[in-house]
Amino acid sequence: MLGLVWGLVGCGFNVQTAQPYTPADGVNADIGSVNVRNLMILSRQNGSGFVSASLEAEEQDTLTAVSGVALKPDGTPGQPLTVTMAGPVTLPAFQLMVLTNLPGITVASPDLIVGLEARLELTFSKAGKLTIVVPVVDATLPGYETVTPKPAATPSV
Repeated sequence: MLGLVWGLVGCGFNVQTAQPYTPADGVNADIGSVNVRNLMILSRQNGSGFVSASLEAEEQDTLTAVSGVALKPDGTPGQPLTVTMAGPVTLPAFQLMVLTNLPGITVASPDLIVGLEARLELTFSKAGKLTIVVPVVDATLPGYETVTPKPAATPSV
């Protein structure tokens, strides 16, 4: 009987299997009514990549800007990211918006290295600014090799 009691002493309520877990490579965050899920930078070569995430808002909002800085291996800030965005991303209420299904948000920096991190700042018109550290994920890995942002529309002549 004593062996059973000692065996159960190690059982607690804070076990890993009882902790919330998101089976994704990116990070999650909420700001105001906006839910940001699986946010990351996908990169097929060091120095450049594109922002990948799913966004949903409880009330209409707009992603107006993205900025950031690549982080060096020691975690210190490297060169700022050069961000190219086709335009603001409107988030209708309760509609999932997958950034890679839209014209892409591309980023570049000499310090942007696959396997490291970057600090991104997403600016929403109503929810405000979200600053978060995200992973730079190898987009040549299985599951990511076909993910590519939709090309920006070309003007008709």
